[in-house]
Amino acid sequence: MRFVWLAAVLVAGCDPSSPTTPNHCASTLDCHGGQECVDGRCQAPIDAAVDSGMDSGSIAMPDGGRDAFVPGDANCVSVGCAAHETCFNGVDDDCNSIVDDGCGCVPGTTARCLPGRFDPSAPLCSWGEMTCMPSADFGAWGACSGAGGSDAGTSPYGCRRIGILGAPGSNPSSNFQAWLETQGAIVTRFHDTASAPTLVREQLEVFDLVIVDYVQRSYTADESTVLADWVRAGGGLFVMTGHSGSVEVLHNTLLVSLGPSYDVAYGLISGPATLLPSPITGDGSGGTLPPVTFAGGFRIIVPSTLPDLATFATIGTDVVGVVGPFGMGQLVLFGDEWIEFDSEWSTMPPIARLWANSVHALAPDQPLINACPDI
Repeated sequence: MRFVWLAAVLVAGCDPSSPTTPNHCASTLDCHGGQECVDGRCQAPIDAAVDSGMDSGSIAMPDGGRDAFVPGDANCVSVGCAAHETCFNGVDDDCNSIVDDGCGCVPGTTARCLPGRFDPSAPLCSWGEMTCMPSADFGAWGACSGAGGSDAGTSPYGCRRIGILGAPGSNPSSNFQAWLETQGAIVTRFHDTASAPTLVREQLEVFDLVIVDYVQRSYTADESTVLADWVRAGGGLFVMTGHSGSVEVLHNTLLVSLGPSYDVAYGLISGPATLLPSPITGDGSGGTLPPVTFAGGFRIIVPSTLPDLATFATIGTDVVGVVGPFGMGQLVLFGDEWIEFDSEWSTMPPIARLWANSVHALAPDQPLINACPDI
């Protein structure tokens, strides 16, 4: 399996492989807005406060990926008008001043958007946010607001869309959640109560990366299939366990259609967890990160049908972390949730770097929105 970056989308004749495409580079001098040249492409530098010196590793995956179906994640956005609207890309494709009109959505959810037509004179990460409003049918997207980017020409925020499924863990995690805000233009917590509605594909399509936190209810086989299909189509998924009672069993109901599971019958185990060489455990200098906190978590069972899931964390001979491709998407499972707690973020720098590696690898970002070159 060779290592590749998530493939860029082709939008209205835009060819990211063309040397005229603004994102391609021979060196960092060819990049703008503070980007760096990585593998021939301009990429966002990882946040210096957390990730100084870390290389932007990629995860082994098939060529292609979900970006091929989500033009909003493009290396370039067309300035022309299309005959029809493309759903889930956050762009007003048909130039009628309404973003994603006619596209189904779940009332109350949010998504990123570009209001009006894209302005090629301001190639910034200028996504705004829109909210799905109730309608007679299913739901309809409201007005796009908050777009614009930075007057200085750079934005501290990424363009990736991050969803957190579940409630916060039992300990404070404000540092982790605040850091996530700087990694994505949109960060939304959803399904954070026991009364959460049925999980449907429209809820997931507005995200590039979903982080599973403290799951609050059991999920049906159909809901698990919805999640698996979304990852298989190119989504990035990072799953942690909950912390108390039977919460971990609830996580397993969500994972049924993906295959891996938490070994609840084996019982709770504690670490620390030893990290092994993998695309998400690099220390930025060619080595591997030191062990991280693991306190009362579970080992992971990986079926033989998923041979590409590699072990990245162990406690003795027990596997407690796996990473790898799932269809055209990417999957990370970790057997504990202490890596999100403030107590660990303040005392264990490797945890912050592990998260940065994971977020940047599961959902490679492109902070500059460029106009597609004329063909």
